Amino acid sequence: MNKYLLIRLGAIGDIVLATAAIEAISQAEPDSQIDLVCKARFAGLLKGHPKLANVYGFDETGRHQGLRGLLLFIHELSAKKYNLIIDLQNNPRSRMIALCLNAGKKIHWPKDTWRRRMLVWGQGKTKPFKTVIQRYLAAVEKAGIKQPEAKPKLYPAADASIKLPQGEFIAIAPGAHWPTKRWTGYSELIAKFKNANFNIVIVGDKSDKSIADEITAAAGVEIINLCGQLDLAQLSYVLSQAKLLVTNDTGAMHIAEAMGTPVIAIFGPTIKQFGFAPWRSESRVIETELVCRPCSLHGSKQCPKEHFSCMKHITAEQVFTEIKSIG
Repeated sequence: MNKYLLIRLGAIGDIVLATAAIEAISQAEPDSQIDLVCKARFAGLLKGHPKLANVYGFDETGRHQGLRGLLLFIHELSAKKYNLIIDLQNNPRSRMIALCLNAGKKIHWPKDTWRRRMLVWGQGKTKPFKTVIQRYLAAVEKAGIKQPEAKPKLYPAADASIKLPQGEFIAIAPGAHWPTKRWTGYSELIAKFKNANFNIVIVGDKSDKSIADEITAAAGVEIINLCGQLDLAQLSYVLSQAKLLVTNDTGAMHIAEAMGTPVIAIFGPTIKQFGFAPWRSESRVIETELVCRPCSLHGSKQCPKEHFSCMKHITAEQVFTEIKSIG
């Protein structure tokens, strides 16, 4: 039996997409042991994952903070022995973890940051590119595992304690870490549901609650607002029950797709060519073609051009039409 350790210390979306590598290994070698290193605050995403033997949470703001904490984390895993370590982060911290642990072989995925920076600088928009999922699977292929059809997947348990509407509902995730990634038309969009047979559930973390409260107050329709009330496993379950998720370019988008739920994703400062766009055939990306897009790798506090046209030009009617087209 082979033992694998995957390392992905990124944000929510990064970890969700990395589950494609877990699926690929499990499909090729059902008896293998697969362990994962991720940030401790995101480990709840993988709660109950049947194909992971161990999830090791790297507590970057607590016991594993700084160089001393990193060395402590490495020491905690030092007795483990792996046939293969696959570093899906490929930064100094993850490379040090991989370097110091016991493994027969170690693979580091190509981070591709330079190509994405060239896109921000206005170069290479029309060139072919590989998605992040494809590049994760390419890293796994270096281990001799070829499963090109593997896709991200999460396995949260059902949670009857969460209040959800009777019948079908559409989930809305209006928040984003960076202000320029937040579409401004959610209130107007939800108002369009007054005469439509759709229930609405708003999701997000505590930082999104004020945004969700404003939307709820302005929309004039009944909404279940779960912002700040769900942990990551519960959020995954809620999105698994949704008919559709309307979202900005955030981690919720990736969670929904991993749960089998199509998304309508609204892209502003970021673009599909970064490799993080929705992959399901039913999903849609709504964006405005502008010469200033993309303006950053991850979003920013304010529009560099001060017009925010990438989001303001996307209308509620446009998004509502896409919702109806998915059914």
